[in-house]
Amino acid sequence: MAQETEIEFKNLLTQEEYQQLLNTFNLTHKDIKEQTNHYFDTPNGLLKQKKRGLRIRVLSSKIEFTLKTPGKDDYTYLEITDYLETYNKNLSLTEQSFHPTSDVLTFLEKENFPINELNQIGSLTTYRSEIKLNPDVLLVLDESHYGGIKDFELEMEVTDTQSGHEFFTHFLKEHQIPLRPAKKKIARMFEQSLKSQA
Repeated sequence: MAQETEIEFKNLLTQEEYQQLLNTFNLTHKDIKEQTNHYFDTPNGLLKQKKRGLRIRVLSSKIEFTLKTPGKDDYTYLEITDYLETYNKNLSLTEQSFHPTSDVLTFLEKENFPINELNQIGSLTTYRSEIKLNPDVLLVLDESHYGGIKDFELEMEVTDTQSGHEFFTHFLKEHQIPLRPAKKKIARMFEQSLKSQA
């Protein structure tokens, strides 16, 4: 299990802005990695109500099972992650081989969360590239696909909220990118799912 605090700022991009940033930082096709997130919640959206996110992220080299819980401000989250050897999308989380030893599910159980009611609510595939801008700032560029939608996003992972926000704001101005606050991927995917059902 890994447990860490994540501080990040997010901004939606146009496709042109996304491509320009790839070019600016010399990020090519070989730098872009594919990942698919499978998101979970109860039928009544209990995790969403508590502003938490639960996902299984499948990458080419590993599988991550992560719970995100709110931190001290809107940009900070505590992440609890299990690294899985297997994930069977046809089984519920409590039927998975990792259930008895999952720190994520144990954490939720200790909070009296009904883990047996957790179901997959959707999936989202992202093509991601990353580059360190300095020791305290990681720039992440994402192209995400979900529910027939394709969007582009900049994420900036930082080590301090105040100095990170200043760097983020300056970065957008420097690259002439308007401020377009981005909802979390799980929220965007969920909203699109509701639209398609309407």
